[in-house]
Amino acid sequence: MNYRYFFALLVIGALLAPAVSSAQVFWRVSVKVFTDSNGNRPAGRADDQIQDDYEYYNNLLRKYARGCTFSLTEIVQLPSSLSGWYNIQARNAANRDFLLANCTSNATLYAYRSDRINVYINNSSSGVCCGGGNGLSLTGNEDDHITPLHEIGHMLGLAHTQGCGACSEGCTTPGNDGVADTIEDVECWSQNQISQNTFSEDYANLTAAQRDQVDDVWLNVMSYHYGFFNNFLERLTAGQMDRVAEKSNGDRDNVTGNYFRFVDLGTGNDADDGLTAAGAFRTVDGAITGSGADDVLLLRSGTYNKATAGAWILNQNRVLTSRNGTVRLTRQ
Repeated sequence: MNYRYFFALLVIGALLAPAVSSAQVFWRVSVKVFTDSNGNRPAGRADDQIQDDYEYYNNLLRKYARGCTFSLTEIVQLPSSLSGWYNIQARNAANRDFLLANCTSNATLYAYRSDRINVYINNSSSGVCCGGGNGLSLTGNEDDHITPLHEIGHMLGLAHTQGCGACSEGCTTPGNDGVADTIEDVECWSQNQISQNTFSEDYANLTAAQRDQVDDVWLNVMSYHYGFFNNFLERLTAGQMDRVAEKSNGDRDNVTGNYFRFVDLGTGNDADDGLTAAGAFRTVDGAITGSGADDVLLLRSGTYNKATAGAWILNQNRVLTSRNGTVRLTRQ
């Protein structure tokens, strides 16, 4: 993903009134930290350090320019009576399911929230996501690491770029995440191997556009080409962000504030509700009328002409942003 594609919305003249201010989609996140038998947290997991991590994640979201953010609603230190979870391996589906069963049967003790993304931290490593219902994310002590965001990505509908797990787990066949703008990947592949698989050329011989496609996988948040902060594992593609939007509008709306609304001048229909790419609005007028206060309007690239004379009038806040290229708004 090249970030410039997400910053391409051009508004011609003073078409929108009043100006957009606080409108956005947000995901409510509740973080819980397991402690040892003496009530100690894992090293590096003080409140301010966790808050710094989510500020880093929100800075990444700002680069995508999709009008969305994480709202870290609380950080709960769990009691030492739950210290049996302190060193349990996080990247284990059976452990996740057992934890989820405990959380849902004793929500008060585990501070489990039905209207938030529940993130649990212990002293192990790596992480796992989801499970049935509202699910949860269990991560180890991943200070300054992309893993918590990776696991939340699963909760919001994203798969691994390689479509399965690690090579050590038998996942060695080229795969993908089912998103059209990510190419095939394997966890143990090099950048050149990704390049050769799709383009039959080494990375150094690719065009700039082809390199960008390789980097969209090699540097993807949902890949297994792991890195700590500032190791540039920061990319999500336009297609991945569309999938996040649809998931957030659908069965993750319980943890989501406001809605993404798709607008597509080519295939849209103003009789639809804009909650999926396939059910997009066709016009900006229809999207403004059919959306709610503080919703985010995701416009497919193109020129949107005002259906009637005069300016577009927004009586409530909205965010208008591009999904995949330059958007121009014109009026009669």
